[in-house]
Amino acid sequence: MVQLDSIGAVGTTMGLRFNKSFKVAPGVRLRVGSKSSSISVGGKAGRVTLNSKGRRTTTARLAPGISYTTSTSGTTKNRAAPARAGRDAPPLARNEPLGPEIAPRRSIVGGWVAADLRGVVVHRQSEGDLRIPLTQITKAELDGKKLTLAATGHDTLDLRLTTFLSSRDLRFVETLAKAARLAPSPD
Repeated sequence: MVQLDSIGAVGTTMGLRFNKSFKVAPGVRLRVGSKSSSISVGGKAGRVTLNSKGRRTTTARLAPGISYTTSTSGTTKNRAAPARAGRDAPPLARNEPLGPEIAPRRSIVGGWVAADLRGVVVHRQSEGDLRIPLTQITKAELDGKKLTLAATGHDTLDLRLTTFLSSRDLRFVETLAKAARLAPSPD
């Protein structure tokens, strides 16, 4: 890290950090660090970790070398909700790259579907990209692996998801519906 002092001279500073882990009981570990601390409960099959900043991480071992991890943040950030940002965001340009995604990208037969603050992008290798602004979306439904999107001025799209996790598929549709104001907001 390089730092300028009050007279404009360049100086260097070094950060000192520490991290120590203790076994409290069988299956329970306490970690103390310079910025945060955490406690973990569990073993090889699964583990739950809570840290001093409010983050909770759950890890489940599915098979040797394969695990599934979820994490929830304890801090809230001041940022616009996707529903409001989607209405106020500028429209999608024809070849503009996808912005920060509001829903996880999902694989479909022959391509993928994703959503950013401005709209939905359906990418098909054979046809190119189809961009639908959030303000035009009238329907977003998931029936098994069949994703149905309807929008004013567009034909109804019936897409077949090829993804592995149904929970992420459902989260994609819920986030998209909330951003397009199709579902009531919990606020």
